Amino acid sequence: MKLIWIVLAAVAAAFGLALVLDPPAMVDIWVVRKQAILFTGVAAFALMSLIMLLAVRPVWLERPLDGLDRMYQAHKWAGILAIVLGLLHYLMELAGPLLAEFIAKPAKGPRVETFLDAFRGSAKELGEWSAWLLAAMLVITLWQRFPYHLWRYVHKTLAVVYLVLAFHAVVLAPAGYWTQPIGWLVGFCALLGSACALWSLAGRIGRKRTHEGVVVAVERPGERMLEVTCKLQGSWRHRAGQFAFLTCDRLEGQHPFTLCGADRGNGEVRFSIKALGDYTQRLQDCLRVGDPVKVEGPYGRFDFRRDNGARQVWIAGGIGITPFLAWLESLQDKPGDCPEVTLLYCVRSPSDAIYAGRLRELCEKLPRIDLRVHYSESEGRLQTTDLELQPGPQGRWPSVWFCGPQGLAELLRRDLRRQGMPSNRFHQEAFQMR
Repeated sequence: MKLIWIVLAAVAAAFGLALVLDPPAMVDIWVVRKQAILFTGVAAFALMSLIMLLAVRPVWLERPLDGLDRMYQAHKWAGILAIVLGLLHYLMELAGPLLAEFIAKPAKGPRVETFLDAFRGSAKELGEWSAWLLAAMLVITLWQRFPYHLWRYVHKTLAVVYLVLAFHAVVLAPAGYWTQPIGWLVGFCALLGSACALWSLAGRIGRKRTHEGVVVAVERPGERMLEVTCKLQGSWRHRAGQFAFLTCDRLEGQHPFTLCGADRGNGEVRFSIKALGDYTQRLQDCLRVGDPVKVEGPYGRFDFRRDNGARQVWIAGGIGITPFLAWLESLQDKPGDCPEVTLLYCVRSPSDAIYAGRLRELCEKLPRIDLRVHYSESEGRLQTTDLELQPGPQGRWPSVWFCGPQGLAELLRRDLRRQGMPSNRFHQEAFQMR
């Protein structure tokens, strides 16, 4: 979320500088309205440009933003805020005639004309239609029941809408902006965002990281669970704890799944998939050995090695055990690299503890890991007291690594913060497509 605030701060600084360099002759309600329209418009456009940049999954942003899952969180909230600001921008423009009923509108002074004036009418009309389209897109995105395979195509139209908004922003920006930092910011955003939009429309996102493959094994370790092993072409390497986008059906598109095994250097990847929705339920019934697949990745920075030398607590909720299985597999040949860990595998009942046996087998070679299976049906919801967390001798708290339901993560994070644990000691794989 810091990236969103940085963008907004840059817009505010450039906008403030524009007011200093070219202050209005007088200040009244009409001037305030005009400046509010300009600010919300530029801020919404800057955030839309950020959305387009994050949508193309630039690898160089993964490290500073702490992984693609965090990038997609920023993408989502930047989109929501951009649409809200864009609607405010449009509604304030619409409110002009109503305001004129109560407060007389001053006569307009001479306006600097440019060659872009020939497109002003089209830019205004297209901007209005785009505002309504974005509002509809926001509703569809927040409505989780809207089918994902349809939402994916609706979301892809965002690139076209952005190009329209770039045209709107460049044509309608005040002529004086182009000699000031505020204009340079608008121009930079337009160029960057348009390049990303065209990259998206050309179908180039993730293409260099996409591998053709085939399903070589399909297992069903438990009810509503599917374990799929794919053999990929080309050079594939991943770190334990990363995820990848799996495409089994071109029309359905790609879905992210955590890689549940360590990299063996043979081009094989394994996914554990739980039937949580329509698509994952269909995979249970129709995926077969020999089926062609595409895998894009790997992505993510959910890696316990980033916190060397400190005690760690690993918390897995249900299918959230997958990255920890990969971690344990990666440590089998290097048990000395294993930190002191308490691993909590949280499930509803013993019948849901599908991977308990596998976990015990892997932990036998890793004596520094204390494995515990928590059954919420008989023991209640996992509490922070179950974690037995205390700061060390130098006041350093153990690190918590969590993968599981968002509701449980928020409760644990809140309670640990109340106990004094710094927020940067809580790590979570938080990837969501929408």
